[in-house]
Amino acid sequence: MQERKDQKTQQKKNSKSLFFFLILSSFIFQSSCTSDKEKQKQVDLPFYGHHDVVYQASEEYEVGDTVYHTVPQWEYLTHDSVLLNSKSIENKIWIADFFFSYCPTICPPMTKAMRGVSDSLSAYQKDLALLSFSIDPDRDTPARLRLYRERHEITADNWYFLTGDEAETHALGIDGFQLFANADEQAPGGFAHSSNFVLIDENQHIRGIYDGLDPDSRKQLIKDAKLLLNAK
Repeated sequence: MQERKDQKTQQKKNSKSLFFFLILSSFIFQSSCTSDKEKQKQVDLPFYGHHDVVYQASEEYEVGDTVYHTVPQWEYLTHDSVLLNSKSIENKIWIADFFFSYCPTICPPMTKAMRGVSDSLSAYQKDLALLSFSIDPDRDTPARLRLYRERHEITADNWYFLTGDEAETHALGIDGFQLFANADEQAPGGFAHSSNFVLIDENQHIRGIYDGLDPDSRKQLIKDAKLLLNAK
């Protein structure tokens, strides 16, 4: 009799152990199968730009899903005269700004501020891309952008200074990155642009807009960037 009781007790213990093992295995499987897109949605940061609601299901979306604004695809020459496009870095987190090297006012302090952001996030270079788009491409050739980098003592391999079509760049800033960037004869240097830095997740959604000239705003940018980077 005692032996039977011991066997039943052991069977109950084994059943409980198996139950908890299955629960734990299910949790681990679900966590490991969470898509990158879902991980980024779970990060407690807002989505900027227009939103659309899906009314007809597709392979990518279900009815009721929210479609968030995404930065359109682009392709530019870097300061090293190499073509870089958005697809080649689509799995990275981006921090972007718009500037021009002949800017006599806010651009030098913006570049200095971005260098501070770059230094603070240097441990994440593999998963982070810093993008500085020139809104004055006629003068900002790759050679000029290399000189600008040297003058500002920029050595980060993941920071790209980009030059391309002027009209397309202005449209990309305004419609894509939600930043003002345009020619303006009345502005110092002939161009006017925002001093903001933009944080983009790996799905090209805008997740934050920050004043690049404000120290507190930059601190928040660094904090928010780490949230996205650590969620990859």
